[in-house]
Amino acid sequence: MNDASVPPANHRDRLLAGLAETLERKSFRQITLSDIAEAARVSRRTFYEHFQNKEACFLALCEDVGRHVMGAIQRAGTADKSWSEQVKWTTHAYLSVVEARPLLMKALYIELATLGEVGMNMRRQVVEQFARYLQGQIEMQRQRGEPVMSLSLPMGVAIVAGINELILYRLGGDQTRSLLELAVDAEELILRVSRE
Repeated sequence: MNDASVPPANHRDRLLAGLAETLERKSFRQITLSDIAEAARVSRRTFYEHFQNKEACFLALCEDVGRHVMGAIQRAGTADKSWSEQVKWTTHAYLSVVEARPLLMKALYIELATLGEVGMNMRRQVVEQFARYLQGQIEMQRQRGEPVMSLSLPMGVAIVAGINELILYRLGGDQTRSLLELAVDAEELILRVSRE
């Protein structure tokens, strides 16, 4: 396909989608720039117009997926739900997004560690984003009179990390079972930590 036939604004998205598709088949270490460009149906030159290297593309994909997951979680919540209902809907939204592309999500969780400090910083950024969302939701519930405790950022991080470990545990084991089965445990973790 000729790159000129595609609006330049779409090339970046296509490259991210190409990397995502390739990560479902190969480890990040095995993936080449040619693999990404081929999956995106663009040239290597086009790749370099958007990303310095495959690590930069991977980090951009992590940010993109994080925004997608956060959007799904935010759409699941409304101010009129009780805290337990809010936790249920939020947890279900998160697990549903992960379950939609389990191989990609597993790769993102695992491969970030291969990038060293820059990967750890990205993981921290994503986890903190979700932890801050939980903090905000709890504060809204407190203002409504729900009997929940304020959540510190470290405790929010611990909750998010705990749920992510549950997901990795399931993705590394019996993959025939639905990730949504983890919802009960994830909900209980959030509710136990946040209840007064």
